[in-house]
Amino acid sequence: MAVFVSFLPVIVLMAASRLLPRRTALLVSLISAAATLAPWALGGPAKQFSLVLGALIAAGFVWTLVHEASAERWSGLLVTGGIALYAFATIALGHPFAEQWAHERVPESQWAHPLTIHIVTTITAVWGAIYVVLALNTYPRERWRLPSSARAALPVVLVVAGIAFTSWYPGYAVANH
Repeated sequence: MAVFVSFLPVIVLMAASRLLPRRTALLVSLISAAATLAPWALGGPAKQFSLVLGALIAAGFVWTLVHEASAERWSGLLVTGGIALYAFATIALGHPFAEQWAHERVPESQWAHPLTIHIVTTITAVWGAIYVVLALNTYPRERWRLPSSARAALPVVLVVAGIAFTSWYPGYAVANH
């Protein structure tokens, strides 16, 4: 459930972008991003992913205020491409973003175990790949050949698949180690 809550702003952004003007969709998504940070505001731990996602959505929203015409076309790429870069950067820096969720579920004595590191790295890499595809999906329509119905369904399918993979993979990896 914590994973779903962290990805809620993206889900909101995907849905709102189909129904509302870009600026409004980003504002609604920014409000949902702020809501995911509520535990942090109340003294709990903030997910680094939520902070980065919120910052990228805020940047996209500010962009719509400064230059609405280009933001309409490129703010989605800013958010999804930014998260993809963030995912792979956290892997390169040795602290994949999925590590925070693992630390909530795995005893501290297992945090440095190679299997735990493998699971966390794999989950982060899968999400990074999902966000690369989502970034490509936000690329301006005239440069993309997918029908609009497929463009609309792809993000939903990928996020649901990513959440399912994140839930399934740790058990699979432990059972097959």
